Amino acid sequence: MIRGQEVWCQLFSEPAAGSDVAGLRTRCHRDGDDWVVNGQKVWTSGAHYSDYGILVARHDSSLPKHKGLTFFFIDMKSPGIDIKPIKQINGGSNFNEVFFTNVRVPDSQRLGAIGEGWQVAIATLMNERLAVGDAPPPDFREVMKLAASCLLDGRPALEDSAVREKIADWYVESMGMKHTKARTLTALSQGKIPGPENSIGKVISASKLQNVSSFGADLMDMGGVVTDPSLMPASALFQQSYLYSPGLRIAGGTDEILRNIIAERVLGLPGEIRVDRDVPYSDIPTG
Repeated sequence: MIRGQEVWCQLFSEPAAGSDVAGLRTRCHRDGDDWVVNGQKVWTSGAHYSDYGILVARHDSSLPKHKGLTFFFIDMKSPGIDIKPIKQINGGSNFNEVFFTNVRVPDSQRLGAIGEGWQVAIATLMNERLAVGDAPPPDFREVMKLAASCLLDGRPALEDSAVREKIADWYVESMGMKHTKARTLTALSQGKIPGPENSIGKVISASKLQNVSSFGADLMDMGGVVTDPSLMPASALFQQSYLYSPGLRIAGGTDEILRNIIAERVLGLPGEIRVDRDVPYSDIPTG
């Protein structure tokens, strides 16, 4: 995987367990030296071309939802796995529904102890939020270039004070994220595990990408609706980004969940009341 010779995917989210991953329903039970997995995952990026996947499933419904989970890595070509790509608004199909029907997974492919799936998942998510914290272009540099070429009231848009103010705001956000990430890289170089502070970059970069994309499309006036790369500035980068950027505010944790994490685990504010914290999963109402 590190050499790029294998592609892996992350099998966490489910139709009833997105923001609340610990509420997942995919189940597994021990059968000799194997585990048998049944259930469904959704929004799994790259599942249709992945060689392996990491999977968290529920092995014991009598325990509270965070404690009855176990973590595995699985061969995505295993019998019983059915992958169905989801069509996106921009025409692509980057993520999928994945169905498991009596999929057998050797116990040797279990990561962590039985019942420690949540702890393994949290370590994975903290690294994921570090990785997806840097949104792809466009950013302030691309907006500056576009604003220099687009006219606003007969003058280059870059000369307009309101346009320059927006670009300055995005520049400040980008520099803040750069230095926040530098602190994280320092911690990693010391052997530490990425912590909840990595949610900060994800919250800022995802919303910034959406705002930058929308603003760039607006600068093109009527041309902002044209998605043909051969006809538009920046090869229609702003238009394409406008279509996929909302998904980035969901992937790797929604804005709302990440703000709760920052508030409770970074700033130390009082946590929300969680009535299901110590309740057996089987007793939690569903539907």
